[in-house]
Amino acid sequence: MKRILFPTDFSEIADNAFLYALKMADSLEAEIILLHTFDMPIIDGAEIPINFKEMYDTLEIQQMSHFKDYIPHLKEIAANNGMGHIQISHLLKSGDLTYAMQDVVQEHNISLVVMGTSGVSGWFDSIFGSQAGEAITSLTAPVLSIPIEAKYKKIKTIAFTNLYREKDFEALERLVEIALKFDATIKSLYVKKSFTSLSDEEIKTWEQRCSAWPVQFFVIPHDDVKETIQDFINNQHIDLLTMLTEKRGFWEDLFTSSLTQKISYKIEIPMLALHENGL
Repeated sequence: MKRILFPTDFSEIADNAFLYALKMADSLEAEIILLHTFDMPIIDGAEIPINFKEMYDTLEIQQMSHFKDYIPHLKEIAANNGMGHIQISHLLKSGDLTYAMQDVVQEHNISLVVMGTSGVSGWFDSIFGSQAGEAITSLTAPVLSIPIEAKYKKIKTIAFTNLYREKDFEALERLVEIALKFDATIKSLYVKKSFTSLSDEEIKTWEQRCSAWPVQFFVIPHDDVKETIQDFINNQHIDLLTMLTEKRGFWEDLFTSSLTQKISYKIEIPMLALHENGL
């Protein structure tokens, strides 16, 4: 059975994302593993108390008690949405969330990570200035990030930003598996800049390779990638934006004209970041 990792801090942002985690688990026939992390208090090395272990154990017990009190709330969300059958387990870890997620992804063979983002200061900032951004660039599993503005609705149309490389084809192939589970259509977007060398023949070859899939191909000539993606999402009624993960520098180049420029718009839909090694 596939496993979905859902990190939570018991916030409204996490609750909003949990419904997406449930829907993904239902469609992918997966179980959900809840993860909560907590920080130990910072103590000066010269002042470490003799009973440090006792202090740690007490804090862990308090956090676990809080966690267990929160689980019925999540199960109520599942039951109220007809998904009480989804298997849910929980893990509590101390320390940095990203490191904890890396461990859990490896130890439990996680297929997908679902987590919320605040979306308070523009899309790039809300994703890459957050724990979700750390997850996207450091985890080997795909990450589905849910902005607080994204209230769940059925996923009917999925956008896939395509650079027409072989690894993009492999990512698209994996995305098709997800789309078929949701009976959704994929709209492949390629923003063709003025200096692009990609030929029409290469694009036609792709279309032939994907002819049996629920994929439509769009090639839009424009030098402003972020504006084109935003317009595409709005005009094509996109429910989910999907990209292949790259190093952080790639994302900065893609979404900013300079490192100091902030994104002034918001994309208020979920984003799925697929790792090269995939689902």
